[in-house]
Order: sequence, then C-alpha cells, then structure tokens
Amino acid sequence: MEEKSDFPVPIAAAPAYLIAALAAVSAVGALFVLVTVGYLLIAMRRLSEEAAAGAVFVIFPLLGLGLLGSAVGMAFLARSEFRLLRTPPVFTAAGVRLRVFARRGYDVFVPWERVSRLRVAEKGPRPYLLVDVADAEELAGDDPGRTERLRRTAERFEGAAFVYGLRGALIDVEDLGAVVHRLSDGTVALDY
Repeated sequence: MEEKSDFPVPIAAAPAYLIAALAAVSAVGALFVLVTVGYLLIAMRRLSEEAAAGAVFVIFPLLGLGLLGSAVGMAFLARSEFRLLRTPPVFTAAGVRLRVFARRGYDVFVPWERVSRLRVAEKGPRPYLLVDVADAEELAGDDPGRTERLRRTAERFEGAAFVYGLRGALIDVEDLGAVVHRLSDGTVALDY
C-alpha cells in the first residue's frame, strides 16, 4: 500500500535570485547615475549654463530615478518570490497547509472537506493555484482586515480566497493533480 505524506509544491529558486540580482544591479546603476549627476552639478557650474547641458542635467536624473523605481519594483517582486520559495502550499492527507496572513510559516490549514474547488489558472503572465474554500471568512478569525483581504481576493480571482503564483513551480499540472487526487482520496480534483 502506498504511504501518504506531506507534499510541498516544489518551487525553483532561480527566478527569485535572478530578480533580486537584477534589482541590485538596477539600484547600483541608479546610485552611480545620481551621484555622477550630483557631482557634475556641483563641479561644473560653468557647463551647466550652456544650452546643451540642460538636456544632460534633465535626462540623466530621470534615467537614475527610473532605474531606482525599477529596483524598488523588482525588490518587491523578489520578496514575494522568496516568500513562495520558503512557504509553498503543502498538500497533506488531511488538507492543504497555507501561508496567508503570517509573515513567516504557515497560518491556515484547510481540510479537504472545506475545499470547494482547487484549480490552476493563467491570470496574466503566470499561472496561479486558486483555492476556493467554503466560508473562507471563518479562517480569518475575528480580524476584519483579514476578512476584507479574503473578500477582495475572492472578487479578483473568481471566488478563490487563497491564491499562489506558480511561476517557478517544478511540477507539471497533471502531476500536481495526481498528488491532490492521491492525498485527498479522490474527494478533490485539480482543475486546469
């Protein structure tokens, strides 16, 4: 007889590290451009009075600020990728363990009986694991902020209160469906 065990969704680490590296390069580039422009403004007052120099002193600061904005955006994206890497959804024989509200670790456990639908859907440039749960607000406890967050997520993702990006997943959807079928004893199917 096959033994059931916990199955964390395997996630590739490369996208998170690549995005973090790009954010660091962009931040260093922004810092270099902004420091250079600051030095030129201070050291070359005479050059700044010429007509052609005006474009240089406008374009380079805008380039530096654009690189800085790009670095900040990529840093937030890398943060979400590292969170998924550390705490991916875990399928167990009893249900699904999820990180929803906690900064670290898992804070929500959904028994298979409460999962009304489990699906993988393309929404934008990457696939998502969508978990529809009956009465998901009960899992938020008495916190109205958490309840509102679940409500907004359900509105945005067609009823799914819990959503996980699967860009770096190292498992085919069919194989993940087989894992879900095995661990839930066939009570829940993965739609795709």
